[in-house]
Amino acid sequence: MATLAPEVTNYRHIYLSPHLDDVVLSCGGYVWQQVQSGEQVLVVTVFAGSPPFPLSGFAAGMHGRWQLPHDAPAMRRAEDLEAMTLLGAQAWHWPYTDCIYRQAPDGRFLYTSEGALFGAVDAADEALAAELTDRVRTLPLACDGILYVPLGVGGHVDHRLVRRAAECSGLHLRYYEDYPYAENERALLAVLAGRHWKARLCPLSDRALEMKVAAIACYRSQLGMLGADIAEAAEKVRAFARRTGGDMLAERYWFPAL
Repeated sequence: MATLAPEVTNYRHIYLSPHLDDVVLSCGGYVWQQVQSGEQVLVVTVFAGSPPFPLSGFAAGMHGRWQLPHDAPAMRRAEDLEAMTLLGAQAWHWPYTDCIYRQAPDGRFLYTSEGALFGAVDAADEALAAELTDRVRTLPLACDGILYVPLGVGGHVDHRLVRRAAECSGLHLRYYEDYPYAENERALLAVLAGRHWKARLCPLSDRALEMKVAAIACYRSQLGMLGADIAEAAEKVRAFARRTGGDMLAERYWFPAL
């Protein structure tokens, strides 16, 4: 079912994914259950564009870690389509590039170290932030629909930019816990601080978790970030779902308390 553009004009569930795996890692079980109940689900990956040439030294190093060629996003987009097909969701890949590729008008690379990915948003990204807000406002969301957005746990620049754009859009939002960053409870509490929130647990069936893990396995280039192999990654995902749900498997979503 995966496509590169929305198939309908009034989705009740649209998920914003900063990168090509974030929604599946964080929300894959709930997405699958929504599709199984007959809902149309659209997953929009914001930073899915191919990089310029040449790469920065930092980006080239990341490609080496992933063991991917210059146009790593092209391979990652193919992985994402495979995952979306498994879950039954539609995919829409936006052309904006990951922060490791972005440059200022003078050619300067904006984020050139691991630390920079979790530091201040570069001033050169402010125009991008405004453009993203305008584009989010045009999403094909039904009048009673929900836009699911990252909390920004861990503070990654791209996750924060996506959250900011969503919050400026005026749409009805529900926030998801960015996995694997949300494994760190302190990081989760830090991003929730300073605002009143309500949490909603979404129980997952065993089958839903199986499908989530299967979809995660499609992102072969990124599995090293979760563990040595899919078995180890699956165990971590299951343990997190069990910790989240207590007596059951669950994903947790947040919305501001009135």
